[in-house]
Amino acid sequence: MKKRQEENISKERMPRRKFIKALWIALISISVLELATVIIAFLTSGGKKGRDMKKSEYKVLARSEDVANGSVTAFRSDRLYLVRMDDGGLLALSLRCTHLGCAITWNKDKGQFDCPCHASSFNMKGEVMSPPAPRTLDTYPLKIEGGLIKADLSRATKRKNFSSTQLVYA
Repeated sequence: MKKRQEENISKERMPRRKFIKALWIALISISVLELATVIIAFLTSGGKKGRDMKKSEYKVLARSEDVANGSVTAFRSDRLYLVRMDDGGLLALSLRCTHLGCAITWNKDKGQFDCPCHASSFNMKGEVMSPPAPRTLDTYPLKIEGGLIKADLSRATKRKNFSSTQLVYA
């Protein structure tokens, strides 16, 4: 009697073992296929090349005569500030802090950009006045055509420091 019960038990367990083994093989196969898909997608995405080859998207921001010297104008929807220096030079600064990407705000009373997240501050040229921001604010290329100020919103330029050559004059 015991022998028959043992035979029945061993017959019942065998199909379960095969099922579990087949399940493991299926799960491992799916995992390998997913990993292969991710690797292939990464290798064929073009990486940074595809982003760098993006077509320029110049957008009209304002008329040149409408922007006063020594002013800062926010374009929140375009994620930039248009800065006109006292000498008339223009600079389009990204509104993203270079520390962790928080949106900076212009503090007119202090004459500086402030990051509300970690207390970084930047001067009108985008230079770091108080860390933890590691570098100067990014800029967008500007051009002036027919009295209109246009910014290329397709690419922000990273910079380590400010140079007067970055200013655009009307």
